[in-house]
Amino acid sequence: MSSTALVIIGLVLAVLVLVLFTVKLKIHPFFALIATSATFAIVSGMNMEDMLSAFTSGMGGTIADIGLVIALGTVTGTLLEKSGAAETMAKTILKITGKKHAALGLAITGYFVSIPVFCDSAFVLLSPIARRLSKDTKISMTTMAISLAMGLHATHMFVPPTPGPLAVAGILNADLGMVILFGALVSIPVMLVGYFASLAAGKRYYYIPQDDEEETPDENAKQPGALAAFLPILVPILLMLLKTIGDMIGGEGITLSILDVIGTPAVALLVGLLIAAYTYHTIHPEDKLAWSFDGLVADSLRTAGQIVLIVGAGGAFGGVLKASAMQSVLTNAFSGLTIGILAPFLIGFIFRTCVGSATIAMVTAATMITPLIDVLGFSSPMGRVIAMLACAAGGMMVFHGNDDFFWVTTTTSKMDTSVAYKTIPIISVLQSLTALVVVFVLSLIFLH
Repeated sequence: MSSTALVIIGLVLAVLVLVLFTVKLKIHPFFALIATSATFAIVSGMNMEDMLSAFTSGMGGTIADIGLVIALGTVTGTLLEKSGAAETMAKTILKITGKKHAALGLAITGYFVSIPVFCDSAFVLLSPIARRLSKDTKISMTTMAISLAMGLHATHMFVPPTPGPLAVAGILNADLGMVILFGALVSIPVMLVGYFASLAAGKRYYYIPQDDEEETPDENAKQPGALAAFLPILVPILLMLLKTIGDMIGGEGITLSILDVIGTPAVALLVGLLIAAYTYHTIHPEDKLAWSFDGLVADSLRTAGQIVLIVGAGGAFGGVLKASAMQSVLTNAFSGLTIGILAPFLIGFIFRTCVGSATIAMVTAATMITPLIDVLGFSSPMGRVIAMLACAAGGMMVFHGNDDFFWVTTTTSKMDTSVAYKTIPIISVLQSLTALVVVFVLSLIFLH
């Protein structure tokens, strides 16, 4: 049997193993992902030494990139929740949106936040608000989590300076201002589709987050004001945004150097954590053990540790896929494709589904169509923008267990894995197809 056939069979079996272990057998995702990686490696004929190397480097790289972010974000979330800040934020959002549209408020928040902030970091940061809103409104946490995740997912794919669309715009030599403008435009219906789909998912898979201990709300309990409540989230977002702007401007200087450091996600989140800690201790000055081994910070770190391991195992699976012959197989399969916007769309779709990384999917699609720009009809300045949007639209699907953001969403929202598999991949397909339709309409208007 050819190596191509073995790779394809290995991928199919790996996905089946992942679904079987997590959905049917209820095996912990960490071990399910290890079994999935091993299945793919064995069936595809991958050398075991190479597989182990790819697994450990994939896991190590993912944890290095996001492990500290998850730990800091989880502790910040706990401090926000226990200080009453999350409740204050939830009440503020409810005043603006009303209880009926609280999930829409989260989707819109995700839409804007994910432009400067990586979606993994943003979800960890915003999930306490989602949990609090779910408790207060009795709207399913499934709706809240998916609405937030898909709002983040929309602009993460289309609007620079997020790394993926920024890289694709550079590869295709597309005008950055036009990419931002049209990317933001395409993201609106994509975000709304995610929101409406989350409502349907929430009705079918209803659950409200439960505290570890039963709490009796104290209406007279002291709570931070709106400014103090939002600062631990707004300050990190602002710092990361300033870093992004500084990177785009370029140049040298002490101000840009400082922004480059404090705008790093881990440093920005640490600043947010310190603000959240100050707020917590002003509300609960009697708690002298919060930072001890048995305090609330230690409890949140134990939760963070499990999340980091699951996300790391997802990154390890992606590492095994990337180290295999899969990319060359897919590249050869799509090298002669010349069918307009469907070419970048299909390449992005295949790579995202198989490899898990939206950035890799988009960049690969852009790289492969660059020599075909003229043939595909994308040679004009607007054509290059359309090509970039098509790459991003394809890169949206299918969003599932080989993507670390899938596990960040699932674990931090305490969503059952089977529910996540029955909802998130399907909704990502709906978002992707919506984006394709919008991009097609734009191509009819501007390219014909």
